[in-house]
Amino acid sequence: MHTIAEINLLLDDLDELPADDLEDQELDFKEWNNRSRKDAVNLVVEMAICMANGGGGTVVFGVKDNVVGRKKAIIGVPDEIDLNRLKKAVYDSTDPKLTPGFEELRVPEGAGRIIVMFVYPGLPPYTDTSGRGKIRIGKDCQPLTGTLR
Repeated sequence: MHTIAEINLLLDDLDELPADDLEDQELDFKEWNNRSRKDAVNLVVEMAICMANGGGGTVVFGVKDNVVGRKKAIIGVPDEIDLNRLKKAVYDSTDPKLTPGFEELRVPEGAGRIIVMFVYPGLPPYTDTSGRGKIRIGKDCQPLTGTLR
């Protein structure tokens, strides 16, 4: 699990590397979908499930994956996105229930803030309420099927 201080330091590395190069088993960067709030929230739920099944981790929302340059990579998350509503959406949409932690990190770029989600390890498998699940393997979220369950 990465701390807010560690995330802050990693954001400076975006001037030299794309976010994808900074990712690992326990860290992922995701662009926030400003076109569809429903799709953005669905991505938060999907990433919570993926990370929980992979042993926990940190997801940073509001950062483009394959862009070099901090100003270009950080697009941010709009202020109207409420952290308590995100937590409730994850809780309501997962089975067994997940309660990740959320923190906002103020940045000078983009929308002015990014959201950091902390997913704690538990007893997988976790799925959405439809029974679909993913698991973090390396830097990717893979479908949680068959023998992985």
